Amino acid sequence: MGSRIFMTLFALPFLGVGIWATYSISSNLMEAQAMQGWAPVQARVISGGVDSSTDSEGSTTFRAYAEYKYTYAGQDYTDTRVGIEGGSDNIGDTHERRGAELEAAQREGRSIEVYVDPDMPYSSVIYRELRWGMIAFKALFALLFGGAGLGLIIAANLKKRRYDAAALGTTDAPWLANPDWQSNEIKSGSKSTMYFAWIFAIVWNLVSAPLPFLLREEVIEKQNYAALIGLLFPLVGIGLLVWAVRRTLEWKRFGASPVILDPFPAAIGGQAGGTMELPVPFDSANQFRVSLSCVYSFESGSGKNRSRSERVSWQESVIAHAEPGLYGTRIQFRFDVPAGLTPADAVRVDDDYNLWRLSLQADLPGIDINRDYEIPAYPGAAKSHIGDRAAEASRTATKIAAEKDVRTRIVMQGDAMFYPMGRNLLAGLVGIVFGAAFAGVGVFLFMKEDAWFGGAIFGGIGALVFIGCLYAIANSLTVKRDSMGSGVETVRRLFGIPVRSRYAAVDDIVSLHCDSTSSAPKGGRHVKFYRVFGKLKDGTDITLGESFEGEAEAEAGIAFIKDKLSLRL
Repeated sequence: MGSRIFMTLFALPFLGVGIWATYSISSNLMEAQAMQGWAPVQARVISGGVDSSTDSEGSTTFRAYAEYKYTYAGQDYTDTRVGIEGGSDNIGDTHERRGAELEAAQREGRSIEVYVDPDMPYSSVIYRELRWGMIAFKALFALLFGGAGLGLIIAANLKKRRYDAAALGTTDAPWLANPDWQSNEIKSGSKSTMYFAWIFAIVWNLVSAPLPFLLREEVIEKQNYAALIGLLFPLVGIGLLVWAVRRTLEWKRFGASPVILDPFPAAIGGQAGGTMELPVPFDSANQFRVSLSCVYSFESGSGKNRSRSERVSWQESVIAHAEPGLYGTRIQFRFDVPAGLTPADAVRVDDDYNLWRLSLQADLPGIDINRDYEIPAYPGAAKSHIGDRAAEASRTATKIAAEKDVRTRIVMQGDAMFYPMGRNLLAGLVGIVFGAAFAGVGVFLFMKEDAWFGGAIFGGIGALVFIGCLYAIANSLTVKRDSMGSGVETVRRLFGIPVRSRYAAVDDIVSLHCDSTSSAPKGGRHVKFYRVFGKLKDGTDITLGESFEGEAEAEAGIAFIKDKLSLRL
C-alpha cells in the first residue's frame, strides 16, 4: 500500500504537466476556432516591440508586446493582447517577427488590422493564427509527461496485491500469491483492454477534434499546405475509435471465454495444456491458433525516455483441436515445455518481471477472436490430461498449416526459391506513412517555425521508422543451386537491385537450423520470426530462408528448403 501511494504521489506532478499541456492545447484550438468569427477592424498602435530576458544558463526568451486603440460600434477601446498564447518563450522566431512588425507600425504611424469579439468588444487580438511549433512543443509535454504520469499511476494501482506466501501456506505454491491464479480457470485481459481503448480514443479525439475546422482556413484561404500535416492527429483518432469499437464487438461476441488449464499450473519441464468453450458455431474449417510464450518484460531508458519492451525467450504455436462443445465450439491444446525456462512472477514488485502469455487468435466469420491470457508456469513434470487423440489432431493440423504457410512465404521461380518484396506489406506501409508524416512534421517545425527541438524529435523518430519499414518491405532474397549443381547462391536485393550475394559449396553445408531473429506484435499476437541458416564447415552461416512465423513454420521451412535444394544432410 505504501509503495502504491508513494508511486501515485510521485506520478501526480508528471500527470499534472500532461493535463496542463493538454488543456492548453485544447484552449488554444478552441480560441482559434472562435476567433475566426471575430470582426476585423483597424487599430492604431500606441506602443509595440519585443522584450527579451536571459536566465542564469544563458537561455533567452522573447515576448512581443503592444498597446493599441480601435473603435467598434462607435465606442473606443484599448487592448494589449497580441496573440492567442500569452507569455514569453523561444520556440521559433514568432515573437521577434511580431515585435518587429508592431514596432514598425507604431514608428511609421500605420494602422494594423485587429480582430474584435462582437459579443465582448473590449476583447480583441492582433494575431489569431495558431503557432504550430508551440502546439507541437506542448504536445510533446502532453505525451511524454502525461503519458509517464498516467502510466505510473495505472501501474501502481493495477499492481497485484502482495500476499505473504508463507502465511497463506503457499511456500510450495507461489502462484497462489496472485489473486487471479487461485484456480485453473484463467480470464483474459480483453475487458480491461476494451475500457482502455475507449478512454484513450475519447481523450485523443477531444483534443484533436477542432483541428479540421482550423486547418480549413489555413489550407483553403491562406494556402498553407504544410498545415495539412495536422490532419495526422484526427486520422489517428479515427483509427483509435475503430480499435475501440473492434475491441467492444469482440468482447460482446465472446464474453469472458476463460481457459481451463490442465495441468495447473503449467509445468516447465512437463506440459502445458487447456480447454476453452467458445460461443462460436462449430465449423471444421475454423482454425484456432494458440501460442504459448515465455516473456521478459522490462523498462529501458530513464526519465521521460523510459519505455517498456518485451523479449520472448521461448515460443511455440499450435492449431488447437476443435470439436462441438457446450456453447458452440470446444478447443483443446497441449504443449511440451522445455525445462530451464524462467517461471512467471506471481507478484510484480519491480518494474522488470517475467510472464507466460497464452494467446488465442482465429479469423472467423464476422468478428475475429483475439485474446491474451497471463498464466502461471513453474518448474515441474506434470502432464496434461488432454487426450492423445486431440493432441495428435492438433499436431497434424499445425504441420499442415505450417507447410501451407511456407508455400506462401517461398515463391518458386523455376529452380530458385524467392522471398519477395512486400513481406508484412501492410505493417510496413503503415510504418512508412507514419514515419513520413512524423519526419514531415519535423522538417516543417525546423524550416518554418525554427523549432529545432521539436523538429529533431519528430524528424529523427520519423526518419528511423521510415527507413526501417522501407527496407523491411523493399528487400528480397533469392536462393538457388548454381548451374553446375555444386553450390548454393543467395542474392539480396533492394528494390530489385542486387546489394549482396553469397556462395557456398553444397559439400560445405553440414546442417540446417533455424534461429529467431526478432519478435513483434502481429494480428493481435506476439510472433517470433525465424530465419533458416545453413551451417558451413568453417562455422559460419548462410541465410537460406527468412520471415517464418513461429518455430513450427521454421521447421517446415527447413524441410522445404532441404528438398528444393536437394541437400542430403
